[in-house]
Amino acid sequence: MWNKLKPWIPAIAWTLLIFGLSSVSVFASTIIKLKMVDKLAHAAEYGGLGLFLSVGFFGTLRGARRRWVTLFAILLGLAIGALDEIYQFTVPGRCSDVRDWIADSIGVIIGNRIAVWFYRWKAGGR
Repeated sequence: MWNKLKPWIPAIAWTLLIFGLSSVSVFASTIIKLKMVDKLAHAAEYGGLGLFLSVGFFGTLRGARRRWVTLFAILLGLAIGALDEIYQFTVPGRCSDVRDWIADSIGVIIGNRIAVWFYRWKAGGR
């Protein structure tokens, strides 16, 4: 049981951090108001999530094809991003924006690609 859960600890912790930051209404007003900086922050935040979700799937689905890990990690990351945006709609002082979700999605994909590249490199290029 522990061996199946262990690869998911970083993804779970990162997801909790994301939702924790989304719960703080003051946080939105203290961030630099530049749109591009905001989108880059979203992409970086969700890049970490995409990386950690991919690690979780690689650790759980040992021997699975990379395309399945990619599909599962990206779909779960997109769902978490959508839920986060919906959740922010309920937090006073926060706003929900589809452009933030798009930036989140780009980050998830980049994080996944980094993880896939690493696992391919680790496996000797297979």
